[in-house]
Amino acid sequence: MQSIFGLNSERAQALITRLANLSAEEMNIIADTWKQGSTLDRARAWAHLSRVSTEQERSQILAAASLARREALTAAHRLHCADWTIWAAASDAAAALAAGIRLGRHYATLTAPLAAVMPSLLVYNPRPPLELLPGLIELIPRLGWPS
Repeated sequence: MQSIFGLNSERAQALITRLANLSAEEMNIIADTWKQGSTLDRARAWAHLSRVSTEQERSQILAAASLARREALTAAHRLHCADWTIWAAASDAAAALAAGIRLGRHYATLTAPLAAVMPSLLVYNPRPPLELLPGLIELIPRLGWPS
């Protein structure tokens, strides 16, 4: 069975699951950290991602980014938070996790805002950190995978 987010699906799925449990304080930290980052560096990271991935890989990476954005939107709505940078940060981080090591130094650029509340994201590791695992089992039926 092929995973929907490519080779690094497990980490991307764990992050997407964790987004639903963000607190208002964590969202504020993520938003503040995203605003401190460089727009140019983020653009360079996305351009690099596009250069180093195949069309199929990009599709999987964008699927992870899209689902992360939707989950962040849902979590933000639940907490009455309307700051769009949270959704952008979630999308960036999920894309970085799905792309994995091929991003090189750009990985930290895309994960830094969420890493402010999930520090293990700063270090690339193909296995999901324990802090991202709670709730992953509940995500499986929603994605239509067999349990």
